[in-house]
Amino acid sequence: MPRVLILILTCVWICAMSLRLTQSTPPFEDFDLEGTAVWQCQCVAHSCPCQKNGAPTHGTCEAADFVHIRSGHYGKVRLDGLNAVTIGNLVDQDQARIYATVYIDQNASESQRRALTAIEQFINGAYETSPLQGSAVKFVPIIFNESKEKTTYDVTIPGILEEQTRLRRDASGKPVSTETAMDSWANVEHYADNIRFGYHDKENQKTWDHSGGYANVKYFHLTKGMYDRKEMLGQYGDFSVIWECRVSVGLGHIQHDLVLVSKLPARLIGS
Repeated sequence: MPRVLILILTCVWICAMSLRLTQSTPPFEDFDLEGTAVWQCQCVAHSCPCQKNGAPTHGTCEAADFVHIRSGHYGKVRLDGLNAVTIGNLVDQDQARIYATVYIDQNASESQRRALTAIEQFINGAYETSPLQGSAVKFVPIIFNESKEKTTYDVTIPGILEEQTRLRRDASGKPVSTETAMDSWANVEHYADNIRFGYHDKENQKTWDHSGGYANVKYFHLTKGMYDRKEMLGQYGDFSVIWECRVSVGLGHIQHDLVLVSKLPARLIGS
């Protein structure tokens, strides 16, 4: 083969590979999301140490991190009404044991699927202790129901996931429990009752029933800027239990003070 032709073909191949790499790593867009998130895991009910920068009760944390986006966008893509849930061993000091599958609402359009996948993998990779950026992704029907009183939350992936969470509220309608804590979607969460948490993914060969374990509910407003500015408590997680939430009750309200004992930025103190 003539030397000139070889050089031309080589240049074409290099250009094609460069284009392929460029197309496979598009720039990450800004996002602004509001909605409801529900977390269930195998830890003890109303007492998950991971939420306070501790290690999981059982060493592993077999969990489901569900999100319903009430309104919001990723770049120019609207995501109103869509659901997603990440399921696996999501928190573990032994990173070799961590795994996850991200389930995306099959009702999402192609552009919405790409957006939800990008957001989930961005959030999973934003924590210092998380190697979950490369999680497997599946597109499935996700059924979410919130009771009128906002006390009961059901999440179902037919044949894969069954969740029911109940949030206790006082006579005035406010959640009984409000905690400053580490989470992907908010820095404040409400402890709740894990009524049912069953998972079975035949393809992944993963099955468990952690009904009666830990659960929480969040009503969140989250932006990419909050992660960029490192305003999410979970970004400082290292399992060292360096901080705790001190709760004092008085005159019909609950005041939350985040006890600063190490590296947490002062702007994150408080509820």
